[in-house]
Amino acid sequence: MDDSPTGSKDEGRRGTLFQRVRVVGLLTLLSRILGLIRDAVMAVQFGNGAVMDAFTVAFRVPNMARQIFGEGALSTAFLPVFIQDMERQGKQAAFQTATAIFAVTTIGLLGVVVIVETTLLGFSVLVPMSYEANLLLNLTALLAPYLLLVCVLAQASAVFHGMHIFGIPALFPVLLNALWIIGAWSLWQTNSSPETRIYLIAAGIVAIGVLQIGLCIPTLRQIGFRFEWNWTVGRYRAQAVFSTMLPVLLGLSITQLNTFCDSLIAWGLTAPTDLNSTRWLNSYPLTEGTAAAMYLGQRLYQFPIGVFGVALGTVIYPLLTAHAERGEISLFREDLARGLRMVIAIGIPASVGLILVATPLTRLLFERGEFTPEDTLQTSAMISAYALGVWAACGLLIIARAFYALGDRQSPLRIGLAAVVVNLAANLTLVWFYAGPGLALGTSITAMFQVLVAGWLLTRRVDEFPWRTILDATCRTIVATVVMTIACLAVSTLSQRFEFNSQLLTRFVALAIPLGAGTVGYLLTAKLIGLTDPFDLLHRKQCK
Repeated sequence: MDDSPTGSKDEGRRGTLFQRVRVVGLLTLLSRILGLIRDAVMAVQFGNGAVMDAFTVAFRVPNMARQIFGEGALSTAFLPVFIQDMERQGKQAAFQTATAIFAVTTIGLLGVVVIVETTLLGFSVLVPMSYEANLLLNLTALLAPYLLLVCVLAQASAVFHGMHIFGIPALFPVLLNALWIIGAWSLWQTNSSPETRIYLIAAGIVAIGVLQIGLCIPTLRQIGFRFEWNWTVGRYRAQAVFSTMLPVLLGLSITQLNTFCDSLIAWGLTAPTDLNSTRWLNSYPLTEGTAAAMYLGQRLYQFPIGVFGVALGTVIYPLLTAHAERGEISLFREDLARGLRMVIAIGIPASVGLILVATPLTRLLFERGEFTPEDTLQTSAMISAYALGVWAACGLLIIARAFYALGDRQSPLRIGLAAVVVNLAANLTLVWFYAGPGLALGTSITAMFQVLVAGWLLTRRVDEFPWRTILDATCRTIVATVVMTIACLAVSTLSQRFEFNSQLLTRFVALAIPLGAGTVGYLLTAKLIGLTDPFDLLHRKQCK
């Protein structure tokens, strides 16, 4: 980078980029930690059984909507229009655009919720169903309104981002998880049945969504936002946003669609508990609790993706977009390569590390109450299979946003549609050989397929892409990860010898010692061999 004013400005932007990654990442880390505690409370109460299976599948739809709207599509399509209106025509025009999007989305999703509730009611009245199917239907009906609430909240968060406010929207999931933990723990202290508790938890999630919206409205007003409707302007701007948003939404929803299909396959291929014939039971490849184990496995493998991958993707997109619009291809290429190097340097050790600690981590978080040692083995196997794709999922978040920054919304969509076919084929094949972990392995294989194909197509559009620096970072990362693995395995046996009066402390030590040794081994090796990318998030001034 030269010493010109332009060079200094762009260096400052990159410094700001990684500072924002730290801020968003830390807040997301808090949310994910509370999310793990929430899942631990749920696992202790319900274990890997029919009740938890039905809840995880029912909650998948609103949760998928949150991930799609809150972590990509809406911001990608809405923010450029919102910011453009604010800069060119003032806040009033930007608020009119936001109001139009709020109105159209709310009315549309309200219609969807009514249709879903009516359809579910018709099924419950007309179609005889098993216990598992009836439980799934009832929980889906209870959670359907949360679909509307979470999407409206995502739009409000996009408005905050457009006004350069990142802390407030990042706190909304913290509030959800904290109240969920309190409610679920309180219900556990009662003598109510598991079915009653799970229904009350589902209703409580919807109530928390209403509370979040209620807190959001006065907060928006405090920063000057007003719901100002202008039908002529609003209709035009809404069309501009949604025409841009549709291909982006479809492209970013592919991963969530694959995950949702995995859950449906897991639920559908699990032997019902009311079948008494061994012959029929043997025709099902999966056992009870697979969907719940898959949900917990997904939660843990998404932890590093959310803390790092989503944070990096969220803040790197505006910088890449600015470079693309100004025709600064060299800076676009430099910052994209920097982001990919960080994905490699953090994603690969995260994948391997999650595999190494899958069993002690599951035992520490979940194995108590109704969650048995058999459930631990089932869930840890799922985590290991998912962990193989952590680096690929992080990389895909960066590459997809690079396509969008270049104005290409079709390539990620086409690759994603091909990935749906790959995922379905892998799942329906591997499930018969590896049972539940086969579904998770299919997801990891699909993520690798997506990121490799997308990366190849992207670098064909960017001339002189610095492959040498990417390859160098990969080789150094592999060396440091090998050292990390050796250090982790070397001390894992030692850590198992520690026995304390507290079972929780014993399990914590069994996890913390290998995890700490692996982390220290990786960072020391990275320092010795000149791998600087893992340290970029730790320093206020970035390496050139």
